[in-house]
Amino acid sequence: MEGGSARPARFLPWAWPVLLTMLITVPLLAPGYVVGYDLVFVPDLTLRLDQFGVTTALPRAVPSDVIVALLDEVAGGQFLDKVVLVAVPLLAGLGMTALWRELRLGGPLAGCAAVTLYVWNPFIAERLRLGAWALLLGYAALPWLVRSALKVRRGEGWAGFLLASAGCALTASGGLTGLLVAALILLWPGRGRVWPLAGAALLNAPWLVAGLARSSAATSDPAAVPAFAARDEGYGGVLPTLLTLGGVWNADVVPASRGDLVPLVLGFAILLVSVIGVVIWWRQDRLAAPLVVAAVVSVAIGMAGVVLPDAFARVVEVVPGAGLFRDGQRYLGPLVLLEAVGFGAAVAALLRVVPLKWLVGATAALMPIAALPGLFGGGGMKVSDYPADWAQARQVLASDTRPGEFIPWPFESYRAPGWNGRRPVLDPMPRYFSKPSIVPDELIVGGHRLAGEDPRALAIATALRSAARTGADPTPVLLEQGVGWLVVDREAGGPSPRDLVPQLTELFSGPSVTIYRVPGTPAEQEVRPWAVVLILAAWAAAGAVLVAAILAPIFRRTTARSKL
Repeated sequence: MEGGSARPARFLPWAWPVLLTMLITVPLLAPGYVVGYDLVFVPDLTLRLDQFGVTTALPRAVPSDVIVALLDEVAGGQFLDKVVLVAVPLLAGLGMTALWRELRLGGPLAGCAAVTLYVWNPFIAERLRLGAWALLLGYAALPWLVRSALKVRRGEGWAGFLLASAGCALTASGGLTGLLVAALILLWPGRGRVWPLAGAALLNAPWLVAGLARSSAATSDPAAVPAFAARDEGYGGVLPTLLTLGGVWNADVVPASRGDLVPLVLGFAILLVSVIGVVIWWRQDRLAAPLVVAAVVSVAIGMAGVVLPDAFARVVEVVPGAGLFRDGQRYLGPLVLLEAVGFGAAVAALLRVVPLKWLVGATAALMPIAALPGLFGGGGMKVSDYPADWAQARQVLASDTRPGEFIPWPFESYRAPGWNGRRPVLDPMPRYFSKPSIVPDELIVGGHRLAGEDPRALAIATALRSAARTGADPTPVLLEQGVGWLVVDREAGGPSPRDLVPQLTELFSGPSVTIYRVPGTPAEQEVRPWAVVLILAAWAAAGAVLVAAILAPIFRRTTARSKL
C-alpha cells in the first residue's frame, strides 16, 4: 500500500471512476436528449429488417441500432441516451481499475492515475463530441477484454472474454480493434489459445456478413482519405498529436484548450511518463509486448492517410471495405490503453521512492484533467428536445398503409436545426419515424462533397440535383427507388420540395415538420432471399455466442452448488 489507511485504499480505485464520470456527465443528465453528430437517440426506435443490414446501404449502424431498438422497448430512448453517456467513462474507468489489479503493477494511487488518463483524454473528448457512442463503448470494453484475454491464457475466463468482445463489436471499427488486441494476446507465444477468437469473430458476424452481402461493391470515394485524415492540433505534427491522443479529422470537435501552452506541456509530460512506464512494464511482464504491437498498429493506421494519402486513396477506391480505415484516428484505443497502463506503472515506480506519497499520487492522477479542462460537463455537449409536432407527424406517417419508404428533406446526412441549438447532428428522422427510409450518405467535409456508397441514395440525390438545375421532374426516379413520402425538417433550411417535385400531397404540416406523399405507386424493391438468410444466420450465430457467454457463469455456479 502506498501510505494512508487501508480503508480509503480499498475503496478509492472503484470510487474514482464514479467521480470522474460525474464530473463529465452530470450536466447532461437533465431531462431531454443529448444529440449531436452521430449521437442520435429517439423516443422509440422501431425494430425493422433494414436495421439488421438487409439494405443497399453500408451497415454503419449494425448491430448497434438493433440493440437500441430492443432496449428502448423496456427503458425508452431518453433513458438509453443518458445510460450511454454515463456508461462510456464509467465502464472505461472500472475496466482500467480491474485490469490494473490484474497486472499488479502498483497500488491504488498509481491505479487511479492510470484510470484518469484512460477516462480523461483527448480521444474520449473528441469522439464524445462526434457522438461516436458505439465506438466509445467498444473503447470502454478494451481493458475488460485485455484482462479477460490474460485470464484465457491461464485457461479461465472465456465467458468474460466473449462479453468484452461483444462490447467491442457494437461497431465495425471497434470490432476490428477488439479482434486485433485479442488475437495478439491470445496467440502470443507461450500459452496461445485459438478457439476463443472464433467466438469473438462470430460476434462480429452481423456487420461483416451484412457488408459482404451487399449488391454493390463497398468501395469509397478516394477524396475521403484526405478529408478524414488525422490532423495536427498544434503539437508539432500529426504524429505527436496522435501520440498525445488527439488528431480527430473534425476541427469543430477539438477541445479549445488543445495546443495551448499548459495543456501542450502537460500532454508531452504525460506521454514521457507513459513511455517510461511502458518500459518498466515490458521488463516486468513479457505480455506487455502484444499491447505494444497493437498500439503501434493503431498509430500506423492513424498515420496512413497522412503519410501515404495517394496510395491509401487508391486502396479505398478499389478494395471493398477499405473505407473502414479512412478515419484512422478512431483506432487509437490500444494506444490510449497502453499509455494509461504505462502512466500508472511509472507513477507506481515513483511512489516507491518518494515521500508524501498521497500528494505525489494525487498530483499525478489530476494531471490528465489539468491537461484537458474542457471535458468538464461533457465538453460542450448540451441537452435539447425534439419538437412536439414530430410525435404527431410520426403517427400520421405510420397510419398511411401505402407501401414504400420515405426520404428526409433536405436530402442531406447532417443538419443543424434550431431545436438543437444549431449544433450539427446526423438527421434523426430515419430513426424517429417508424417507417423505413432511404438515408442520404453523401458527406460534406471541409466544403467538399464526398460520394456515398448506397446506389439508391445516389440515384435519388442525382435526380434531385438534376431537377434543381434543369427543372426535370424527379418523381419517376423517386418511385423507382421506392420513395412514397418526403418528410421535411422545416428548421433545416433548403428549398421547398414543391419547387422540385410537382403534385405532392400534403399529409401533415406542423411548426417544424411537414409530410408529403409522392404521387404514384412506389416500386417494390428487390430483396435477395439468400442475402437475408445469410444476414439472419450471422445474427443467430452471434446471438448464440452471446447467450452462451451470459449463461456459462450461471450454469457454473448452479453446478458448483449442486455438488455441495
